[in-house]
Amino acid sequence: MTSPTLSEVTGEFADDVRLHDDITGFAGQDPQTISEVFLTGATGFLGAFLLRELLAHGLTVHCLVRAPDCDTGLKRLTENLRTYELLDGLDLDAVRVVTGDVTQPRLGMPEETYTELAGRIGAIYHSAAKVNFLTIYKWLRRATVDATHEILRLACAAGATLHHVSTTAVFEPRADRSPRTEIDPTGPPQSLQLGYAKSKWVAEQLVLKAGRRGVPVTIHRPGQVWGDSRSGACQENDFVWRFIKGSLQAGVYPRRFRLSMNIVPVDYVSAAIVALSRNPRAIGGIFHQVSPDVLGPEEILRLLRSAGYELTEVSILKWMKAIAADVTNSMVPLMRVMAESEKVEMAEFSDVSTREFLVDAGFTSPDIDEAVFSTYVAYFVRQGVLPDPATVNGA
Repeated sequence: MTSPTLSEVTGEFADDVRLHDDITGFAGQDPQTISEVFLTGATGFLGAFLLRELLAHGLTVHCLVRAPDCDTGLKRLTENLRTYELLDGLDLDAVRVVTGDVTQPRLGMPEETYTELAGRIGAIYHSAAKVNFLTIYKWLRRATVDATHEILRLACAAGATLHHVSTTAVFEPRADRSPRTEIDPTGPPQSLQLGYAKSKWVAEQLVLKAGRRGVPVTIHRPGQVWGDSRSGACQENDFVWRFIKGSLQAGVYPRRFRLSMNIVPVDYVSAAIVALSRNPRAIGGIFHQVSPDVLGPEEILRLLRSAGYELTEVSILKWMKAIAADVTNSMVPLMRVMAESEKVEMAEFSDVSTREFLVDAGFTSPDIDEAVFSTYVAYFVRQGVLPDPATVNGA
């Protein structure tokens, strides 16, 4: 497994990338014979779809849920699955709720529960994350960095392969537009724009170091994860969807601004992660779950119009004034992030190596075309997040 250079890492980051001595290597199990796995983040967005995918492979899935008891934890899990329209058709008899907290020693489990779990699982899927683009690094350290240490400890105790979900945000945006490959250097963290990206970079370094010590791991870097390309189920707090909702609330759309994102549907991301995790040749690898093309502001406007929304283009200044005029606008809390995005070149990503591993799986990332975009709009209309285009335009 190739690691980016750490020569430019300074200050608190240099201290935080030190892997604890109790994390040591072991021989992992054959991924094709594993029957029970451990999943974090199942009450989140990507984690819910990972749960669906793992269950589709006939696995028993132990889900870590922050709750006072298992009944409450199962209710939380079920409500999340219902939100993303995943509940129907899932065999919840194959789900085991484990109450705990990724930031706590032994993941917040009693010692006997921890030991029993470690004796059952053969793989760990770590997708839990505190996604907050407004929070600084030190406030994310426990939820991301400390949690990764605890997940690695469980992997060692269980002899379980760790499949770690990172992000393409670990790459520094810069003028060099050549696509970042799976083995290109990432960071350095002090050059990354967001505290979230910095925390994910540090966590990834810990997993890379564990891999060099002999812990069987894979690392997965999704792009900007959007909804299920078939059902449209999506997370409403995604930055781009908040931008879209804010523009619809204001009735205007900004002309000539930078918002190029690598958008990838969540059903592809979850299916790719699980398919790779079941491939013995993939152990030790870094993988990108990305789209071959970026989605720019002009394309977003075209897709909005194709879905039936009529928006007037105005200057970026007039758009910002229209947003600021309404304190309830969904983009108000993110205007600083929006302003910062105007100053940097967005990186592009390559997934050539990843796709070579997925050839036999027979699937690729769906394009975000009019048909897929319309499923997202329909989902948000059903959820009451976006207005019905017919109602907005008085049809």
